[in-house]
Amino acid sequence: MTFQSAKPRADDIADVIRKRICLQPLNEQTTLLEGALATEFGVSRTPVRQALQRLAYEGLIEVRTGVGSIANPLDPAARGQHIIVHGGLLRLVGNLPDAPVPHDVMRRLSGLAEQTRQWQPTDATTIFDLFSELNENLSRLIQEQVIADAHLVSGWRIVRWFLADLQNNEGAPVETLVRLCHAVHNETGNGRAALFRAAADVVDPGGSAPSS
Repeated sequence: MTFQSAKPRADDIADVIRKRICLQPLNEQTTLLEGALATEFGVSRTPVRQALQRLAYEGLIEVRTGVGSIANPLDPAARGQHIIVHGGLLRLVGNLPDAPVPHDVMRRLSGLAEQTRQWQPTDATTIFDLFSELNENLSRLIQEQVIADAHLVSGWRIVRWFLADLQNNEGAPVETLVRLCHAVHNETGNGRAALFRAAADVVDPGGSAPSS
């Protein structure tokens, strides 16, 4: 696909590539070449390089000198640990000093909840889009930048596991996403701490801990 309209910015390019990586099989190692991507998006290599740097920071790709950028596979053995980490990050925010949820974030979370009340997403693309918006809005509520970045990065791993479950007909990724959207929406009026604690209870019920 070649873009014919206005030249996309680095963030737009990162969005497209991120979505491709999240929708591909977990064990797939796609090589991303700056030149090929610059041609596809109709831009110079500079915004492509910026996009790849962002994705590397998010842990979605690994930049290898002389080779290109490789989309990182996920190890099934790490799944449980990833869920524990994400649940722990959510609980960490829930234990920080509280703050009200801004009205614009309230509206967006309300929209997600309403959307999943009207119909349940069943295809991978819709699930990715819903989770991406949810993940982005939750990260906006985290005032501590280091924790916000860690939450966003961890969230991409979680959505990849959700999508893998959908592809393999395992678990209940759709039901979990719907419960997550409703749980955070129901707590928007009670402040940031309550909202994140509710999200943690959906992602990692009971606050799992690594086995010794």
